[in-house]
Amino acid sequence: MQNIKKALIVEGGGSRGVFSFGVIDSFINQSFNPFDIHIGVSNGAIVQLWYLINESDYNLDKMIFSASKKYVRYSNILFNKSIMNFEELYQDANKVFPINFDRLEKNLINKKFFVVISDAESGKPEYIELSKENYINELLATGSLPVLMKNPIFLDGKRKYDGGITDPIPVQRAYEMGAREIVIIRTYEKTFVRKTKLENYIAAIATKSYPLISNALKINTAVYNSALEFIQNPPSDCKITQICPPTRLKTRRATTNIKTMKHDYKIGFKMGNEYLNN
Repeated sequence: MQNIKKALIVEGGGSRGVFSFGVIDSFINQSFNPFDIHIGVSNGAIVQLWYLINESDYNLDKMIFSASKKYVRYSNILFNKSIMNFEELYQDANKVFPINFDRLEKNLINKKFFVVISDAESGKPEYIELSKENYINELLATGSLPVLMKNPIFLDGKRKYDGGITDPIPVQRAYEMGAREIVIIRTYEKTFVRKTKLENYIAAIATKSYPLISNALKINTAVYNSALEFIQNPPSDCKITQICPPTRLKTRRATTNIKTMKHDYKIGFKMGNEYLNN
């Protein structure tokens, strides 16, 4: 039983990641990290990064920092610009909250950390290990949603998009990697089922020069709900646990209200403690 691989998956969700940060801060405070495999999607990759660095100080501040109106401007859509300026955000954040890669590498001994991205040409998910040399572009890639982020992100000369487009909850991938105990930090309540969103079709039109990623956006709802089906009906040799907010979070993908974000962070911290106590 001790050889069973354990995986932690953190779903994306933009500013809703305050909930996920609350959960992992409760883990860090109780020195809890039994996981062999860590997989982060979009903002979930950022959450996993700081969990693995094992620093709980200022994690809420990191999310509040990213919610500044300096980086989030809905009016930019009128000028065909990015709604969220991730490039400037990451550059500024790295100065205020520098990543201690030596500590990260030390904490990753006997562990694997994967960031999920979507390849524009193949329309398929890719699972990459964060590299010290190119981590900003790799993190930008996993959060690069069409429309929200206009500037293209390339890795090895190939256009990449948000990992949530092609594998929003990579639970089946974790199982394929050998994980038989899987914990998933979600940013939606357990009863949530995705419905087709107009924004997906708008994004599909915006990416029509890449037909396969455009199609991936159209079928994203089906892919998401397929992951939920796997979670609810896992293989007999696999145990899956979800840590979810009890009800819909007040925080939305691009929320900038600090009071709202603090409220949902506290919910995450509470749910993390409840998981540990049970």
